[in-house]
Amino acid sequence: MAMSLALMKNLISMMLMVVTGFGIVRVHFLKSADAGPLTKLTAYVLTPCLILQAFQRDITPEQKVGFFAAVAVSALIFALFILIAGLLRRTGRIDAIDQASLIYMNCGNLIMPLVQLTLGDDRVFYSCAIQVLFNLLAWSHGQSLFIGGGRLRPAKLLLNPNVLAILISVALMLAGIRIPQILMTAVSGFGSMVGPASMLIIGMVIAESDLREVFTMRQAWLINAGRLVVLPLIAMLLLYATGWLAAHPDLKPVMLVLFMGAAAPPAATVSQLAVLYQKEPVKASRYNVLGTLLCVVTLPAMILLFQMLFGA
Repeated sequence: MAMSLALMKNLISMMLMVVTGFGIVRVHFLKSADAGPLTKLTAYVLTPCLILQAFQRDITPEQKVGFFAAVAVSALIFALFILIAGLLRRTGRIDAIDQASLIYMNCGNLIMPLVQLTLGDDRVFYSCAIQVLFNLLAWSHGQSLFIGGGRLRPAKLLLNPNVLAILISVALMLAGIRIPQILMTAVSGFGSMVGPASMLIIGMVIAESDLREVFTMRQAWLINAGRLVVLPLIAMLLLYATGWLAAHPDLKPVMLVLFMGAAAPPAATVSQLAVLYQKEPVKASRYNVLGTLLCVVTLPAMILLFQMLFGA
């Protein structure tokens, strides 16, 4: 219960940052379009620095095992979400945007800074596991949902700054190489900016949305019910049914971080893909906005359930 309350408090604090971003656009201090350069700064500089910072510490053999276990479980979680969303797509009840919004969560801009605030830097590198799987899948499988089987360019995945940062960070971790302190001071400073910058971006994007249409869109509520509650709950119950975590109690803190990611709102990347391929970007944005607002309640509730089931 204490962690869920701390999580909710931090989410509320982050939502105040969102309100700030919303306000500076609504009073015409900045425009929503100004979120573009800030988004690039966050994606290309700040988040990679946060990732690098997470791995530049004394990591025990147990933590290394935890990280690779997190990668494996993240792959299974994504496989489950892809399977369920794919089956729903075949029924004709959802389209590509719905399918992508169910599968892909905002594990980078929201969850990584939230983990840093709530659980500390030591847990951030576990969240990198789900982040690297997200980048690999969102820009391959996720992209294919929008282009209808068109040609993908997998090589571009390796040029994604977050994927590069994780690969470099893991290599440095395995080799036991530490970056000089003078450089790490700059890296840490940039990494600490991820949370506020990400929340400002979300607020600035929300400012151009008609909130009445967001809250009255029935499909947005249904998709977010699946993304925020149903899919992570299914994954959680399957994990509980296997008894695997009971046999490996030392991995409970790792799985807690993963399920924070699994219960996150629809990814902003879905909106970016919708814009790129001209597939109803307004609808994708509404899903993201509503999910971001609702997760203040749903995310602590899901984490509380995780703690009740697994005693984490």
